[in-house]
Amino acid sequence: MRMDYKKANVAFFFMVLSTFVIMVYISFWQAFTGRALSLPANNALCELMILIPAVSVIMYSGEGMWSVIPFKKVKIGSAILSVLYVITLFPLVAFVNAISMLFVDNAVASVSNQIIEHPVVLMLASIGLFGPFVEEIVFRGVIYQSYRRTGRILASMILSAVLFGMMHLNFNQFAYGAVMGFMFCLMVEATGSVLPSFIAHAVFNSIEVISIYVGSGTAEEIEDSEGVMSQFFPNMSEGVYLVILLCVLCVAAVISTAIAIIIVNKMAAIEGRKSYLDNLKFRKKNQDPNVMNVAGEVKVAEKKQSLFTAPLVIVMILAICFMFYSAVALQGV
Repeated sequence: MRMDYKKANVAFFFMVLSTFVIMVYISFWQAFTGRALSLPANNALCELMILIPAVSVIMYSGEGMWSVIPFKKVKIGSAILSVLYVITLFPLVAFVNAISMLFVDNAVASVSNQIIEHPVVLMLASIGLFGPFVEEIVFRGVIYQSYRRTGRILASMILSAVLFGMMHLNFNQFAYGAVMGFMFCLMVEATGSVLPSFIAHAVFNSIEVISIYVGSGTAEEIEDSEGVMSQFFPNMSEGVYLVILLCVLCVAAVISTAIAIIIVNKMAAIEGRKSYLDNLKFRKKNQDPNVMNVAGEVKVAEKKQSLFTAPLVIVMILAICFMFYSAVALQGV
C-alpha cells in the first residue's frame, strides 16, 4: 500500500472529528473546573488533532514519512524569496479578509485579548512556529502530495487549499486561509519542498502576532480606519467608504499578487523547476499522463477521477454546518 487521495480524505475526516471532540472536552473541562485552558495549550491540542491522524494514516499506508512529505533543503535564494513572497501576499489577504468581514466577525480579533495575556515569545512559538510547522507538514505535505499523485495537480492545489481553510472552522479564516493555502501550494511546486512554505507561513503568522501586541492587527486596522476616514470626511456614508476601501484593497491585491507570481517563478528558476509551474496548465490529450512528484521522480498517475470520497463529503458538510452555527452564535453575542 501507499498513500493516496482516499487515505488523505480519511485523515482529514478524523482531523475534523478529533477537533470537534477536543473542543467538547475543553468546554466540559472549563465548565466543571471553572478554569479556562490557556490559549497556547488550546492551540497545541488543536494542532495535535491535525497532526496525529495524518501521521497515523501514513503509518497505516506503510510508506515512510519523508517519502510522502517533501521536507528538504532549498537554495538560500529560495528561502529569502519565500519571505518576500508572503509579504507581497498581505494585500491579497487583507482584501479577502475585508470581504469576509462583510458577513462574519474577524476570528483573530476575537482572541487578540487572550493572545496579549501571554508573553510574546510564547505566542510566537505557538502560533508563529508550531502551528505553521504542523499545518505545512499536513496540508502541503500529506494531503496535497497524496492528491497530487492522481496527476490532477491544479485540482489538488485547490482542494487541499479549501480543506486548509475549512480546518480553521470559521468563515473568516476559511476565506483567506484557502487563498493562502493555494499560494503556498504554488511555492511547493516551485521549490519541491514544504520548507519554503513553512518559512512563509511562519513569517505570516509571526507578523500577525506581533501586530496584535503593538495594537495594529489586520482586523483593527480595517475597523480603526473607518473612524479615521469619518474624521476627514464626515459627510461620507459608511457604504461609500466601504466601497472605496474595498477598491483600494482590490487594486493593491492585484498588483502585489502579480509581484508574488513573479517571485514564485523566480524561485522555480533558482531550483530548476520551471517545468513544474508550466504543468499547472490543463494537460492536452496527447500529453504524457505520468506526473513527476516534487522530488523529481516520475510516478504513474492514478486513473483520473474525482478527489472526493464519502468520508470527505460527510466531514466537509459537518464542518460547514459548524461554521454556520459559530457565525450565528457569534452574531448573537
